[in-house]
Amino acid sequence: MSKDLQPPVNADHTQIDRLLDPVEVINAMIDLRTQMALLEQQIQALQPAFFAACVALNTDKIASERAVITRRLTPGQWAYSPDIVEQEELLKLLKRQFQQSHEPIAGREVTWAVKLLITSATAPSAVSSSVGS
Repeated sequence: MSKDLQPPVNADHTQIDRLLDPVEVINAMIDLRTQMALLEQQIQALQPAFFAACVALNTDKIASERAVITRRLTPGQWAYSPDIVEQEELLKLLKRQFQQSHEPIAGREVTWAVKLLITSATAPSAVSSSVGS
């Protein structure tokens, strides 16, 4: 475990000792990822009502004591000519060929993926996320 990794603020010494055990650290990560998946589900369920509430206020910026909510546009989409689409596909092919014959100059960090296997009817069946190391 990294020296700069701090235990949770509300952890007592028993919890801290347990978190020094690699299996307990892994179990704690799984528990947190499960909580995160359930929160994400709640956020997705609330999102349509949230968007409707923001539109109802008819402003680009909504400020409260706890957050500032701003309106943004998603990236635009264009109907490119077939010539441009063909050039784009050729560029993608050239990039793939280049990547196969050259080493990357950055990236390739080791990560560990956590894939939750939840059987509860209220939870998602599988959620995958990465944890950098």
